[in-house]
Amino acid sequence: MTLTFISLLDKLNTPLELITFLSTCHYEKHDSIYTPYEFYIKKEGDCVDFGIFNCYVLHYHDYNVYSVPIFFLNESSGHLLTVFEYKDTDADWYWGSRMDKYGIIDVSSLISSVSTPLDSIEDCVDLYMGWWGDTYTLASYEVHPWNYCGYRTIARQ
Repeated sequence: MTLTFISLLDKLNTPLELITFLSTCHYEKHDSIYTPYEFYIKKEGDCVDFGIFNCYVLHYHDYNVYSVPIFFLNESSGHLLTVFEYKDTDADWYWGSRMDKYGIIDVSSLISSVSTPLDSIEDCVDLYMGWWGDTYTLASYEVHPWNYCGYRTIARQ
C-alpha cells in the first residue's frame, strides 16, 4: 500500500524513521530541484533533493533543522548536508552512549560521532570533512534555515 504524502509525513516522525524511508530512495544526479512532493513521488534525486525533503520532514515534526551547503576548493560542485538538533524524545531510539546536540543526514545516511561531540554545526561540518581525508578540501560552508527554498509548509493535523 502506498501512503499519501501527508500520511508519509506523519509516519516519518523521527530521524530514524526518515532514514528508513530514505533507504528506499535512489541517488540520481539531474539538473533541476525537486519539491518535497516531487521527491516523494519519484523517490530519487541528488543531494539537494534529499536535503530539501529531509529538512521539510524534520521541520514538520518540530525539529530545528538547517540546510548546510558545503563548497570544496578546486571543485565545480559542492554538497548539501541536513543538520538537525536532536529532541529529548530521540533518546528512545538513539544508539550512542551520549546524545549529541546535533545530527547529520548525508543523502540517506544518519551520521553520528563516536569520539567527537557534535555540539555545533561547525563540529558537524568538521566531522563530515574529516571522512574525506585529503580527497576534498573545505573552501566554505553556509547555514540556511530549513526552508530557504520557500516551499509551502503543511501544518500537522
